[in-house]
Amino acid sequence: MGSAPGRIALFYGIAVTCSWYFRIHDPAWYRTLELPYGLTPFKYLLEGLGPTLGALLVIVLFRPKQNVSLFGTSRKWSLMMAALPVLLLTLVGIDASHEGGNAHVNGLTVGLLSVGYVVLEEFGWRGYLLDEVRGLGNTSVRGRALLIGMLWYIWHLTPMNAAGIGDHLTFLAMLVFASWGFEKITDTTGSVISVACFHLLGSLLSTNQLIQNGLSSTWRLAIFGICLVAWISMVSKWPGRQARKLTSQPL
Repeated sequence: MGSAPGRIALFYGIAVTCSWYFRIHDPAWYRTLELPYGLTPFKYLLEGLGPTLGALLVIVLFRPKQNVSLFGTSRKWSLMMAALPVLLLTLVGIDASHEGGNAHVNGLTVGLLSVGYVVLEEFGWRGYLLDEVRGLGNTSVRGRALLIGMLWYIWHLTPMNAAGIGDHLTFLAMLVFASWGFEKITDTTGSVISVACFHLLGSLLSTNQLIQNGLSSTWRLAIFGICLVAWISMVSKWPGRQARKLTSQPL
């Protein structure tokens, strides 16, 4: 387990086991769990907890080399990036009339949940795994993107869905492309949170059911556009921009 492949296997085993338990196994207590003060949606953070648990265990036990951290080279800018979608969702509000509650409070809750979820995922994929895969040898950016994208695809337990082959291939291609782009972002910011914010863009448009069910397509596109423009601008001017040799590796 002290070798990189062994550490990756331990990390991935924990991540996939947690994903199976909450996504497929669907334990009875998880279906019926209700939190006070309208915080029940936060239980869905458990579905993204596996990559973080696996990464933390490996980091604590083996201390692998890491170039990516939670805040990277700027805690302030990382927090500013994360705060933007939370603020926008709070101002716009999330309709939950079938459950009751204030739309703006619902927006705050869903915003915090959505950002928290993608941070939990990205702490594993980019915060730990990316640097570990880099240490396997003279891998190219495209090679790392293909490997991490495939592992990420399997972690979602996508093959167990009843979707058609075209949908599976499209989703896999999206994850491989995202892995390529997210590596470029971490090479600039060194920040898990910055990558998680770009991960959230996909959630806004397609995968986050709490947003899909409570926000019109017009507002989702508007928030997507505002965040995309703001975040690209921030990354291009990121304080303490990384100047690592990693970015000059072969594509």
